[in-house]
Parts: sequence; structure tokens; C-alpha cells
Amino acid sequence: MTGLLFISCFVNIVLGGLKNDINNYQEDYATHDCGNCKLSVTRYGAIGFMTSNQQFGDGFSYPISSPSHLYYGSFAAGNAANYLVDRLDDFDWTTTPNGMVVMYEPGPFSDEYATAAYSDSGHPTPKGFITAQYSIAWSAPTAGDFVIMRFIMHNTGNESINNIYAAVFMDFDFSGGSSDQGSSDTTRNLTWMYYSTPYCGVVILEPRRDIPAANLVLIDPYLYGGLPDSIKIKFMNGTIQNPSSNRPYDWSTCNSAGPFTIVPGDSAVAAFAIIGGDNLNDLKVNADTAYNRYWQVYGIKEISSGSPIKNSCLLVYPNPFKKSMTISYLVPQSKNGASHVQLQIYDASGRIIKTSVDKQMDPGFHTEYWDGTDESGKILPNGIYFYRLRVEKQIKIRKAVLVK
Repeated sequence: MTGLLFISCFVNIVLGGLKNDINNYQEDYATHDCGNCKLSVTRYGAIGFMTSNQQFGDGFSYPISSPSHLYYGSFAAGNAANYLVDRLDDFDWTTTPNGMVVMYEPGPFSDEYATAAYSDSGHPTPKGFITAQYSIAWSAPTAGDFVIMRFIMHNTGNESINNIYAAVFMDFDFSGGSSDQGSSDTTRNLTWMYYSTPYCGVVILEPRRDIPAANLVLIDPYLYGGLPDSIKIKFMNGTIQNPSSNRPYDWSTCNSAGPFTIVPGDSAVAAFAIIGGDNLNDLKVNADTAYNRYWQVYGIKEISSGSPIKNSCLLVYPNPFKKSMTISYLVPQSKNGASHVQLQIYDASGRIIKTSVDKQMDPGFHTEYWDGTDESGKILPNGIYFYRLRVEKQIKIRKAVLVK
């Protein structure tokens, strides 16, 4: 990895150039299998398989030729027993329009890149909480032992969502669920499980390591009569702590980040890597590699050389789109810290349709959303539109196609 600046790989990539018709490539799930591990991601936050009876998916395998070491997993977000959204034993996450899994091979800055989006509309008290899921994998021998999953949590409701925790629950199985053990590492925000070899685990990538995890816990699910929401939230917010297994048994893991407060129209980000290793030391090395690679992609500096990123970039996806489009862009580091950023949408005649951003912004990776409306909220007709990003004197332009 030395000397590589992975963020530069997608400066000139537009996903619309990779797929001419997004609707032809939507799936319930897709499997990352380009490296030395295999992981299925789904359209509603379940990890490994679509269902808890291990149907529709390939689980998680390390090395790639081995059977799956995962029984089931899920991304979860919540702040209380009466508001916890997951797919472990509930159907809270539901697919948004045009939010099914799309796999890009190759993808921006990676060999495999998958997108999905889902909302909390299946929960008894939905709040307009939408999660955009991005998963990334590489084939390189030095980066083939993990899959990165990035979750952008967006509040489309009218009220702030306070003290939200974001977590990945994973039920790894090695010995048939009777003799597994595991532990955690607070310096890496890492949990793992094993029987003999291999080791499998989860590491928090964002927030950064200098921010302590909300919880890193080994779970005995049968001790709590399964995992009702009233118990899951206690694992997520750190009320129940159990950093290591105390006996060989059928354990699960939870890596939790937060809390986040998300005001209407704003978003928060949590990222994790699902990793494998031949032994504990190898697993920790792979966790470090995943962490460094993630911040080489989404950070503002090249970790290997310390050279600052000087160029902005702009990426829009899915493309074409029906209901909404994600606009991701990088604000480079400047001498003065913040830079003036302007993001505008034009129609084919060159008329400004909407100004999404026009303000000073800190360096880093940012995300906006466009729902195909103009400044007044009017729904626009099908056609070709252009995104124009201006960061100080740098300008990037991308084309997008709205197809209803």
C-alpha cells in the first residue's frame, strides 16, 4: 500500500459510466468475493444472509475457500428499547425505493463496491431514519482479508434523533456454537471470536480510534432469553459490558459507536470492517490494514506519506436514478482550514435548478442527497442534469440522469 493515495482513484470515476441502467443490476443481496474472504451484504442491513435461518447469502468465510463462519449478523441503530432498528429478530429496516443492492466491479477506489439503502419504516414508531450502506472490498493480498461497511445515517424527519448508537451484531460460529471463545481490544475498537483457527472479528473504523467505542462486548444470547430490544440497547449503549468470554460457548459480538445526535436533514457516519485472520496477531494486523485503508479512502491525508490531498472530487450514485441520488464529495485540506464550497444542480440548458451547498466547510468527505426536485420542491421531469462542485477555485462537473 505504500505510496498509494486511494482517494485519487475515484476523482474521475462516475458510477453512471460503469452501469448504463441501474435497474438491471439491483439485487436482494450481493457477495464480496474478490479477496481472501467472502461476505454477503443485503438490501436491509442484514449481514451474511437475508434471513436468520441462513438463506439467501454466503455468510462470512475466511479464508475464502472455507465454509461460512457466520450464523447471522445485522446493522442496528437506536437510542431506547422502544426505538431500536435492526434485522436480527425484527423487520425494522425495509428497503427504500431504488435502494436494493447494486454491486460495481470494479468500483471507485476498490475492486468491489456495493450500495444499498433502507429506512426505519418497518419499525412501530418510524422517525424518517434512512441508512445508506456502502461496502468495499479489494483483491490485493495485503487488503483481501476484510470487507469494509460504511453506514451513512440520514434524518429525513422533522425532529432531531438524539443519542443514537450504531452497532454491528455478529453471531460467529466455529465449533457448532458450543466451544467458541472471544475477546476485545479497546485500542483498536476490535472484537473477535475463534475456536482454534481462523479468527473472525469486527473493528470500528469510524469514528476514529481516538474516540472510545460505546461498547465492545461478547454476548451470551441465551442468558437474556434471546436478544429483545430492551437488552440489545443495553449492549449498544454500554449498560451491559462483557469484554471477553468466560468459558467456551455460543457467543456473539457487538461493536457499538456513538452516541450521535442527528438533526433534521443532517446525517452521521459509522463504519466497520468484517475481518478474518489466521491467528490473533494476524487478525490485529488485518484490522490495522482495514483502518488505514479506510482513512486513505475517506480521510484528507495519505497515511503512508503524510502528503495532503490537494484536489477535490465529486461522485454521484446511483446513476441513472429514480427517487433520490447520493452526492459524495471531498473537500481537500487548505492552509486556512475550512474552504468555501458550492454545490449546484443544473438542467441540460444550463439553468441552475438547485443550490445544495453554499458555505464554508471543513476538509473531509461529505455527502448530500437530491430527490429530483428544484429549489421550491417541485418535482422535475425526466432528463439529464449536471452537478457542479466548486471548492475555492477548483471545479468538478458530473452528469446524472433522472428516470422515473
